[in-house]
Amino acid sequence: MYKSKLIRLFQSLDDTEARQFKKWVYSPIHNKHKDVCKLYDYLFSKQEIDPHYTERTKVFAFLYPKESFNMPRLRHIMSFATDVLEAFIQYKETSMSKENRDIHLLRSFRRRNLKKEAEKQQKYIRKELAKQPIQNEAFYWLNYKLEVEQFIMLSDGDRPENTNLQVVMNSASVVFVLSILRYACNCISHQNLYKQSYQIPFIEAIVAAIQNNAYQDIISIQIYYACYVSLMQPEQVESYQKLRRYLDEYPQILPANEYKQVYEMALNFCIKRLNKGDKIYAEEAFRLYMKGIDNKILLEKDILSHFAYKNIVAIGLYLNKTAAIKRFIEKGGELLHPDYRENYIHYNTAKYYFSNREFDTARGLLISMDYDDIFMTVDAKMMMLKMYVMQGEFDLMESFVKSFAQFLRRKSQLSYHRKGFLNTLRLTKKLIYAFTKKEKAQLLEEISETNPLPEKKWLLEQLNAR
Repeated sequence: MYKSKLIRLFQSLDDTEARQFKKWVYSPIHNKHKDVCKLYDYLFSKQEIDPHYTERTKVFAFLYPKESFNMPRLRHIMSFATDVLEAFIQYKETSMSKENRDIHLLRSFRRRNLKKEAEKQQKYIRKELAKQPIQNEAFYWLNYKLEVEQFIMLSDGDRPENTNLQVVMNSASVVFVLSILRYACNCISHQNLYKQSYQIPFIEAIVAAIQNNAYQDIISIQIYYACYVSLMQPEQVESYQKLRRYLDEYPQILPANEYKQVYEMALNFCIKRLNKGDKIYAEEAFRLYMKGIDNKILLEKDILSHFAYKNIVAIGLYLNKTAAIKRFIEKGGELLHPDYRENYIHYNTAKYYFSNREFDTARGLLISMDYDDIFMTVDAKMMMLKMYVMQGEFDLMESFVKSFAQFLRRKSQLSYHRKGFLNTLRLTKKLIYAFTKKEKAQLLEEISETNPLPEKKWLLEQLNAR
């Protein structure tokens, strides 16, 4: 019984829901089975639900102390009890949104042929919708349902001449377009990280419509369209600039979780451009990160993602903001989840010392810790490679490059990042054998033209120093 659907649902209730559900169970409107009340009395009486207290014979003995164990009967009462709990959860979900409750009330008035009340309720909902700062997919879905109710009310008659059919169609298209664009952005982001491809239906028609100036007044569509083009065509700087402007001007038009997703996609655009050697986007990414922390956009329950923390340190050091990053490593580390805090502060401290050319300290820190995160492991290995080169330990570097390349090829989750790392290894090997002016000139041209190459700046610095 412990692994039953009933127990899983019961354990999902928080304290407030449990108190509400107790009243629900005893309401004859929702439950007419006394044995269901008794079963829930038993569960409510236990401070902790575990396999011991939910053993089937023990529960049956509580319900029917004078009867022999009967499994079909216990299943029967558990089924009723599950139905009652599911009905409560359904009620909680549907009543959670005031807007949904308002639409349900409008529908009820209309079905009961209470025209005056329905018209009044409809005006009230429109007035409330006009006040809403958030205008995302859910907002336009609610607007669509309102227009459908309006259409049904206007169609009440033998030959209705004036209807809002065009508005209904337009409202439906906004929901559809917004939904496709939103999830198209998610698909592209997922494709960039994992070996997974997606077919996005109707995307060509949607793009064509927007390019022909459709949906110009729907800011949320414009945000997701700018995001989509930025992700699909990262060379289209104008789309990114539009996206950044929308994020700055309309911070309230999307709910916090959606705004954060788009904000992170903007950051990923900058990082992708940086990985291709566009240094200007390092400054842009750093600005977005700092703003995202200051405004708590990038914080989830006051916790900063360990990936964001690592990126901030890397970009800050790339921009030679060493003093600011030294402060951030400690201060930003306090925002990390305790499960990641020690490892990430440790790793980024090593990165800081490496950036300051305190190689012995950096190497000691890197050797003393194993990292679970694949990208952190790659970065740690990249630091070791650089130290071998910068300290002239070329024999060690040769064997290290070979093992590092094998490691990179084995890790499928590196996706598009792998090519940039392998390019770095290949050109690093060429670097240590470039002695003549001609060889250096050829290598300079190759480094300059190779993309993606996240370590382009470092390779050029090493070549110039030889």
